[in-house]
Amino acid sequence: MDRAKSMANASEFQSAKAIVERYLSLHADGSYTYRPFMKKGIYRGRDYRYHADLQQLLPSAKLGTFSYLWGTYEAADATTLRFALIPYGPVKIHVNGVLEAGSDIFSERYRSKQIFDLPMKKGNNELVLVCENTSGGFGCEFGTWVGKLDYYFLMPPIYPCMEGVCYSEPQESLLDSVNADALKALSWLPRLPDFSADKLDLTEVFPRASDDEWAVVTTSFNAPKPMWCNLRSNAELALDGQSVSGSVEVKSGSHSLTLFARIGETVQLSITDAKQGGCLSLTHPLLGLDCAYRFAIAGPFVVRPEGFTIQFTKPFSTSNGLDFWHLEGGDTYLRMYNDNALFGHWNYPLGVTLYGLVETERMFKDLDPELAVQIHAYLKRHLQISIDTYEYAMWDKDALGGATAVHHLMTSLDSLDDCGSFGSTLLEIAKDHDLTGYETLIEAVGVHISKTQPRLADGTFFRTGLMHEFHENTMWVDDLYMSVPFLCRYAAYLGSDEPLEDAARQFFGFAKYLYMQDQQLMSHVYDFDRNIATGIPWGRGNGWALFSLSELLLVLAQSHPKREALLALFRNLSSGCLRLQDEMGMFHQVLDMQESYQESSCTAMFACAFSRGVRNGWYEESEPYRQGCIKACEGLKKMAIDSDGHVWGVCRGSEFSCSKHYYAEQLLPRLDDTHGIGIILLALCERMKLD
Repeated sequence: MDRAKSMANASEFQSAKAIVERYLSLHADGSYTYRPFMKKGIYRGRDYRYHADLQQLLPSAKLGTFSYLWGTYEAADATTLRFALIPYGPVKIHVNGVLEAGSDIFSERYRSKQIFDLPMKKGNNELVLVCENTSGGFGCEFGTWVGKLDYYFLMPPIYPCMEGVCYSEPQESLLDSVNADALKALSWLPRLPDFSADKLDLTEVFPRASDDEWAVVTTSFNAPKPMWCNLRSNAELALDGQSVSGSVEVKSGSHSLTLFARIGETVQLSITDAKQGGCLSLTHPLLGLDCAYRFAIAGPFVVRPEGFTIQFTKPFSTSNGLDFWHLEGGDTYLRMYNDNALFGHWNYPLGVTLYGLVETERMFKDLDPELAVQIHAYLKRHLQISIDTYEYAMWDKDALGGATAVHHLMTSLDSLDDCGSFGSTLLEIAKDHDLTGYETLIEAVGVHISKTQPRLADGTFFRTGLMHEFHENTMWVDDLYMSVPFLCRYAAYLGSDEPLEDAARQFFGFAKYLYMQDQQLMSHVYDFDRNIATGIPWGRGNGWALFSLSELLLVLAQSHPKREALLALFRNLSSGCLRLQDEMGMFHQVLDMQESYQESSCTAMFACAFSRGVRNGWYEESEPYRQGCIKACEGLKKMAIDSDGHVWGVCRGSEFSCSKHYYAEQLLPRLDDTHGIGIILLALCERMKLD
């Protein structure tokens, strides 16, 4: 028996190792992208759509004229882009020179949302909207079809690598063809500064500052070889952090220049080769050679800012309050973007993924110490960068229009999905990883879940007032996971029992609306508009419920007055699920619909819960659940994990329906989906603990 257990654990270990090594090889490192951002252009608002009110932007445009809106979208593969249009007047949508869609008289009159699936080729795609000026309106809102879906457009190459959409001066007639060459001939707004000028006008950057206030300006240049340079400027100058003036010797490579200047003085700066003559080009320290912007500018400061630190991740205090780096011209900023899908992001599937990784790290400390160290380092990097950018993201939201490209869920926080899962994992990882400054994020999550999240009269969470209108006035079984694990850890963090009381309360409230007594399973959603439960026992939804209940039972006192009732619910749900396990050990996308596909994330969640129930004595008869966990992990190793560490059979993120066929035929599995990676790692760890 001991040999059999050892062999089983070796198998779980190898499967977990393959998953972890693959994940870390692809996602262990990342960095932020920086782009220019012109606040005076067409940019995304708090609803994450672009707002182009051309009556305001082009107030002198005549009725019957047209304006072209031009942006680009980079697609990793040939696909379709779900695109919402809210027209103020007639709008035609061209993609890569082809007319693909447009408004109709009904949407124009009522300014109602139309949704199109626009074809995208792999690589760069040209998106052009043609708007007609009518007495009814001129322009449109467009972009993401649902709030907080954070895709964005870049301006065409006539602008320097910045987010947004440019718009043309009014045109009396339409172009014969909508292609890049024809579009370049038009006059475009917003206008760019004169990059050929050898002077920097700080009053244009800070028009409301007084002349005697100060600014910090930083730029860089590249020396092709060791050389002497002549530095000429009317401002105080530091080279690589050291005060300099006149002629100076520099090594080959990149060098930073920092200037301290009064805002009323036009800054002049030149760098020449002292021996051979010729000017060296200035480049922005982050945007590089391909971008026309050359300076990062901070200010205004009432007095010369002694000891000012050049950093690009956090806002800084100025005489106007918190601010971030400006660029040449008016209302133009350096803006931060996270283009790494799985590094430095904060979302609920990643919360589960990192939870699985930290448990695997703990298991591997003896089994594979080197890999455990790699996991530890990755978790610290991912979590710390998420912590460090939160302050910037909140500033970005307030200063630049509302839709952020860093921490966009926490800056648009309106649901448990946005905060609970990752917040719980942050507290879990903070137990044995040296993280600093996370308290502000935990406070924001705690306040939302405990005080802000909408509740029914009895205190049960439900969904209302969200950007995602489809979720309005509903209760989702998913929200047990989006709240309870955090509340369990928050109680320990605060040293208070109240979050645990709240967590226990949720199970009784959710069961009132979602528990199906005859099946001993949970319905996915309750729709309060129609006063019905959908009646669909979605696999992962039941996994969320049972796994979250195990999280609560692990920390709830044995003497707690609600513990026995919670244990009864745990046993009932376990029984209802175990009854539907198939011969391979897997559970299905719709639990009672065996013809639906074998779904990996719910199988893993049930394996975790069964193991915890057995190990902690929660079952009256434990052997069926011990075997259920073993069979589930065997099924996962055969059906869901390949030798390269890919994870198969994980349902994508869902909406909801009253039809089983939506779940079985439209919510199809995805390869390496983060809804499954972490929970499968947790299941493998639980299987090893079971022995």
